[in-house]
Amino acid sequence: MPNAISESNSLHRGLATLTPLFSLSFCLDLLAYNACVSLLNFLVIQGDYDDLGFFFDEVCNDYHNNPGGKKKHTTNWSLAGVEGLPEDGQLDISKLGLEKELSMRVRVGRNLKTFPLPGAMSRDDRIKFEAQMLTAFKVLVDNEDYGGQVYSLTPHADWKVVTGNKKNPNFISPEKYQELVDAHVMFKVCN
Repeated sequence: MPNAISESNSLHRGLATLTPLFSLSFCLDLLAYNACVSLLNFLVIQGDYDDLGFFFDEVCNDYHNNPGGKKKHTTNWSLAGVEGLPEDGQLDISKLGLEKELSMRVRVGRNLKTFPLPGAMSRDDRIKFEAQMLTAFKVLVDNEDYGGQVYSLTPHADWKVVTGNKKNPNFISPEKYQELVDAHVMFKVCN
């Protein structure tokens, strides 16, 4: 079914310009197909939120117990006044009592201007997006202050078709994948 959805994206892009109702139907189909997630909005083309915000605002507000949308999220990176921080203000996890190495996921849920929104991406779009993001991730991996490892779920055969390279340089082994799922570091793949 993912291939059928991916192949229908170009049709969706065309039909969505005719009617927001078709866009809503397509977004809901994607949501139903990915039923293993508790809430996931699949806005597919750039105008979907403009046309369908009335619906998705209600869904998100209900999910976050925000009747009428009165609560507002404000991003504030300032740590001034936060109790319990070390005196030097540095968030060194070892000073906070965490001795084991900490792992972090980077989830790219937004699109770059040159790509469709994630729900409308074809397989080729996703692989080209991943390949483009590897440049940014390499900067982080190579920086001794960050380091880390990039793990990819894109199979070698798909990688080769899209990039021309024989192997995906970051393809995760089944054993490593299961290890990370068991450690709650890797998302389970919804099939």
